[in-house]
Amino acid sequence: MNFRKGENKRGKAGQIMLRTVLGISVLCMVAGCNKTTDPAAVADNTAREEQHNPVTISVGIKSTGYLSDEEFDRYFVQPVKKKHPWITLSRVTYTNNSLAGLVTAEQTPDIIISNNVNGMPQLEDLKLLESIEGLIKKHKLDVSTIEPEALEAIKSASQKAELVALPYSRNFGALYYNKDIFDRFGVPYPKDGMTWAEVAELAKLVTRNENGVTYRGLEPNVPERLASQLSLPLVDTKTEKTVINSDQWKKVLSQVVDIYRIPGNSQITTKSKGDDLFTKGTLAMIAEINIIFDAGLDKLKDLNWDIVSFPTWPEAPGVGIGPDEHLMVLTTTSKNKDDAFRVMAAVLSNEVQLDLSKNGRFSVLKDEGVKKAFGSNMDFMKTRNIQAVYKTSLAKPYQPTLYDTAVINVISKEMTNMVTSGKDINSALRDAEEMIDKNIQSAKSK
Repeated sequence: MNFRKGENKRGKAGQIMLRTVLGISVLCMVAGCNKTTDPAAVADNTAREEQHNPVTISVGIKSTGYLSDEEFDRYFVQPVKKKHPWITLSRVTYTNNSLAGLVTAEQTPDIIISNNVNGMPQLEDLKLLESIEGLIKKHKLDVSTIEPEALEAIKSASQKAELVALPYSRNFGALYYNKDIFDRFGVPYPKDGMTWAEVAELAKLVTRNENGVTYRGLEPNVPERLASQLSLPLVDTKTEKTVINSDQWKKVLSQVVDIYRIPGNSQITTKSKGDDLFTKGTLAMIAEINIIFDAGLDKLKDLNWDIVSFPTWPEAPGVGIGPDEHLMVLTTTSKNKDDAFRVMAAVLSNEVQLDLSKNGRFSVLKDEGVKKAFGSNMDFMKTRNIQAVYKTSLAKPYQPTLYDTAVINVISKEMTNMVTSGKDINSALRDAEEMIDKNIQSAKSK
């Protein structure tokens, strides 16, 4: 009997407790209560989820041609610090020759800044490339926001079906011209949509010697740049022999040599040498990539220049240079792949890419707002024909090889022979082919 009385008391107490719990549950359902409504609890849970040990991610950057210290801080260091405060970035400067030494010494950077044109073959040779598709899915990076041509160029350069790197910027092609030279000689300015033959004819009109000053009409750029518009490879990836002794390469080299054979225009001043002549005011036109910063155009307020679209080939109307992009390669040796990938993703955010675009670096995002913002932070660009950079499309990429640089050096040598000593095109290509194949076999044997 006593047992039954106790049982009854416990039963009533249990019923009261059950009713209380049910009542609270109902109230919570009405009020929207849950375990994360408490801000302190939410913050605590978030902190617990986001707890990371401090880590340093090293970024290998070539000594020239890529990111200045200021740009590295602006587009890499600060955005990463803001988004992932536990990550610290360190800059490691390298050259093509020193990179192998870093690998041997087990000091390979977590991320290497390179390019798709001639950088990827060396990284593949050093066994630093691997698929990042798993990390892309894990960190939910939407690569569909990136220009498909930029992604295809990476796959072509690595000769792999999966992505092994991510682009963060690319170069554009344009024909830069000095308005004052054209005005001096009463010659109409170049215009968008011109072919190489048309620009060559225009160059003849502004190649003059006046008062002891030689004004050159045009610096056309290196032959391989023009060949990229036709997607011409330098070496067959299967046979590992050069393919430059062809009708298309003959067309390219002949056009370049014809430009240098314009009386008074025979000086070969590619890349920085051409930039120097242009900024000094004695070169009327130069077909180049983004040289705004490399040539110091952003600082030359008195230089009266503008741009039009990059010259094209009749058989490839509207097609500009091949993809020439700067890449972030997450190396196989990195011990901090997730955090290294977080760095890459941060640089590809709309916020960073918009800032990059506004300050004169070409974004790889498809976003029209990002594209239209190009150069908007630079007052000196507001009077330029900025839309010229969008008047040509990217050429289909060719597959680069480890031997391309050696091929380019031989082509340059034979081009010089044609310009300075009158060597004919057939002999030049035949001799170049023979020399290149020998060099490739020699390199392979070593």
